[in-house]
Amino acid sequence: MKIANIVSTFNIDVSDDFNVVTSLENIIEGLPTLIVGWDFVKKNYPQYDIIDRKLDNNIRWTFKPIEKRDLFQEDLYNFINDTYKSVLNKINYFFIDPFITNRKQLIKIIRKIKGSDTKISYLHDNMIYIFFDNIILGINLEMLSFIGLKPDKIISKIKSSNGIFLEKDLIFIEYKDKVDMLDGKIRFLPVLYSIKHG
Repeated sequence: MKIANIVSTFNIDVSDDFNVVTSLENIIEGLPTLIVGWDFVKKNYPQYDIIDRKLDNNIRWTFKPIEKRDLFQEDLYNFINDTYKSVLNKINYFFIDPFITNRKQLIKIIRKIKGSDTKISYLHDNMIYIFFDNIILGINLEMLSFIGLKPDKIISKIKSSNGIFLEKDLIFIEYKDKVDMLDGKIRFLPVLYSIKHG
């Protein structure tokens, strides 16, 4: 799945999450787009703003590195960062607190998880994050243990259900830079995984 377009006539090293193309004809419509090159913008967008560098709500532009390297690097970083944050702003996060969640609510949550076609779970230290239907559920395994539930059984049930189960050592290194860019919010790792593999 692609989350944004970058239009550039030279090679740009970015994640596969971005649709990097050489012309506007090859962009994926509706996705945020960054055009690289002042010469192209001057020719095709005569109303451009050299300070703001926004052409409309969904299209930005920046200089080529040979035109202004520092602005190119800053704009590219900000575009990537803003794009990920925009995607993740559409995801709702809920922390399941076993001390205030009653049995009826837990059953409803479990049914909702089971009813989802796509589930990605991620175990990190004592937290498990389950991503489905634009929702992330965070569950603290120590808290479950404290109220008498067995975390090993819960992990086993999640692993055996239809879906993808990710563990820290196997996947965290691959997504560390992206998680750092998102203020270290580990809970978004299953979403990042789904973008890359979705």
